[in-house]
Amino acid sequence: MSKTAKPATLADVARLAGVSVPAASRALNGGVRGKQSGSPELRTRVEEAARTLGYAVSPAAQTIKGGRSRTVAFIVGDIDDFGSATMISGMMHAAEERGVSVAVRTTRDDSAREIELLTQLRGERHLAVVMATSRTVDAGREASVREQLSVLSEHGAKVVVIGDNDLGFPTVTVDNRGAARRLAQGLADAGKRRFAIVSGPDAEVTALERVGGFVEGLAERGIAVDDRNVVHTEFSRDGGYRAVDELRARLDEFDVIAAMSDAMAVGVIARLRELGVEFPDGIEVTGFDHVPMLGDVLPGFSTVEVPLEEFGGAALALVLDEPDGRDAVALSATPILHGVPLDGR
Repeated sequence: MSKTAKPATLADVARLAGVSVPAASRALNGGVRGKQSGSPELRTRVEEAARTLGYAVSPAAQTIKGGRSRTVAFIVGDIDDFGSATMISGMMHAAEERGVSVAVRTTRDDSAREIELLTQLRGERHLAVVMATSRTVDAGREASVREQLSVLSEHGAKVVVIGDNDLGFPTVTVDNRGAARRLAQGLADAGKRRFAIVSGPDAEVTALERVGGFVEGLAERGIAVDDRNVVHTEFSRDGGYRAVDELRARLDEFDVIAAMSDAMAVGVIARLRELGVEFPDGIEVTGFDHVPMLGDVLPGFSTVEVPLEEFGGAALALVLDEPDGRDAVALSATPILHGVPLDGR
């Protein structure tokens, strides 16, 4: 009776490849530490040795200095949201290329749950915590979040926040205000004059930046928006749907209903169709985010293309790359007017 062969070890791989064990480990980790990962020739040699021996890296066994796991906790508001789903996909792809794992957590847009999640993460010893939840103008809430993130940072987790905030940690941002301003100007230049705006909650920074920029852009073209024509609702399809009912008595006063997310735009369009309002010839509906599937369903749809899939890679760069003094990454958002990208003026 033959003995069962022992599984190959990292030392076996290093020996066959003719490199040290640490060098083999860095090569198989996918270049997580940039310059320390070795030359392409060395990585190829180590990977071939691993395949020959049937050696596979166990994510569960991977740790870094201090016994911390090689996972990144990615916190989003609502996993069903178009934007969150796209960011998660981008983070997963970026993490796979970097040789780390992602643990997705959702707050369900509940501020109390957000604090609970951050508290729970203390015991999970993640390499990093990346937050992509909506920041608010509620000073008490933001102070609580800052306190929890500070504790995680003090215990060794790197922290990155996606979106405008004053939390004091490395940040990945996009110019929501500037892009909204340019889209509004483009619509005005195309002859639109009568606007309603469907915004996110009036306490959320993202909503305030987008609406503020849009109103500024119209003002620069001599167009004012009455406060009663700005509807604040949740950033969701259902929020957009309900917003139309708030505007229903005045629908004949509008050329455009500008939704501050594509998800809300879908709800606006659905309700307008139920009410028999022609789209886009009767009322044009615009969005924000540029969810890919809407381009297939609604050719010529006006929106703002936010590089949602790039957020994960940018956040991981701040976490994993060699320090270069950066504590912020600013990504570009592109207004798209009737299916055509506007220039960056």
